[in-house]
Amino acid sequence: MSKQNGAPPFASAEDVQTFENALADTPTSPRSRAWLLKRAALGAGVVAAATPLGRALAKSAADTPQDVGTTAVTAEALAVTYLTELIGRLGSKLGKAEKPLKAANQAEQDHYLFLSKAGFAPQTTKFWIPDAAFDPAKVAPTIEVLETVFVNAYLIGTTVFAKAKNDQLARYAAEICGVEAEHRALARQLQGKLPDNLAYESYKVETLGEIVAELKAAGIGFGQQGSKPGAFYTYNGTTASTVVSLANNAPDEAVPFPVPHLVGVRGARKTKRAKPPKGMPEGNPVLTG
Repeated sequence: MSKQNGAPPFASAEDVQTFENALADTPTSPRSRAWLLKRAALGAGVVAAATPLGRALAKSAADTPQDVGTTAVTAEALAVTYLTELIGRLGSKLGKAEKPLKAANQAEQDHYLFLSKAGFAPQTTKFWIPDAAFDPAKVAPTIEVLETVFVNAYLIGTTVFAKAKNDQLARYAAEICGVEAEHRALARQLQGKLPDNLAYESYKVETLGEIVAELKAAGIGFGQQGSKPGAFYTYNGTTASTVVSLANNAPDEAVPFPVPHLVGVRGARKTKRAKPPKGMPEGNPVLTG
C-alpha cells in the first residue's frame, strides 16, 4: 500500500471537511447507467445527474440508491486498504486472527468488485488510517468499531432500496450486511467478548452523512488527513498472501442448504411420515438464483 506522511492540517471547517471527504458525487458512465437499468431496474432517478454528497450530509434529506452505492464502494475500498496493509505488515503476528482476517479481506474485495461492476465508483481511494489501528492489541477493537458502522450503513442501504421499491438491491445490501455482521462477531470473539451479543443489529443512525461522521470520529480521513496520528494509504486491491478463497463470491449464486442428518433416540416411538398437503410436491425444494 502506498503510504504518505506529513499531510498538511485541515484548513476548512468541519462541515466543509465532511463535504470534501465523505461521499463526493461520482457520475457513472452511460454504459454503466445502461447496465444498472438493465440489471437492477433502478430507473432514471438513480442515475440522474444530482449531488448525492450534499444529500448525504443533509440530515433531513433522503439518501438515494446512487448515494448508497457510492458510499458502499468507498467503504469497501477503505476496508480492503486497511486489511491488506494490516495483514501484510503483521502477518503471523496476528496469530489465530490471521486466517479469518484474510477471509474478511477477500469478502470486502468481492463486495468492492461487485459494486464497481454495478457502475459505482469510490469518491476516493486514498485514506488516512490512524497508526493505532495497526497495533496488534487494538486490531480487533478497531475492526469491531468499523464493522458496527458498516452494518448500520448497509441497513440504511437496505431501507433506501426498499423505499425505491427495488427488492433486488435491497436483498444485495442485506447479503453484504450479513457478512459485515459476521466480521463484527469475529472481532468480538478475538477480544474474548460474547460474539453474538445482539438479537438485532444496531441501527443507531439513519443517514449516510452520520455514517461518515462516525468514521471520521474514529480518526479516518477520506482523501484528507484524519483527526488522529496516522498516514495515508492508497487502495491497490489485495495480494495473494492477504486473502483466502471464499464461496459465493457474488450475489445471485444459489448455495444449497445443508441437509440435516437426524439421529433417532433409542427407544423413541417411530412415527409415519406425514404426507404433504395436496398441491405441494414431495421431496427437497430446489433453490435457484
